[in-house]
Amino acid sequence: MMNKGGRTSTTWGAGSTWRNREVKTIRVPVALADEIMEYAKVLDAGIAVSHGNIAKFTLALLDRYVEYKRLNYHPNQNSKQLDTSTRSWDELRKFQKLLQENPAALGIADETCNKYSSKL
Repeated sequence: MMNKGGRTSTTWGAGSTWRNREVKTIRVPVALADEIMEYAKVLDAGIAVSHGNIAKFTLALLDRYVEYKRLNYHPNQNSKQLDTSTRSWDELRKFQKLLQENPAALGIADETCNKYSSKL
């Protein structure tokens, strides 16, 4: 018996794994298909990796690092929570400010970093 279309037990799995629900079938060269799919999955996960937003990506990494330090901070007799305004954080703040205000100084031509807000 021939299948006439419609949903069957093998047509769809548990649902889409894409965060952005609407999908589109595209044709790409077979040699590039795996790389394109990997890139699409990274973008779908919300990770900024394209060449046009290196500064934004770096600022996001800095924010993730600070959050990591906050989550893994062990209180001591001097402080109960992480304080990023101390001198030991100066260089990180300088780097962040340079990325936000003058990414070209680092060889990054990216206007999006000025719009990116940081937690430091």
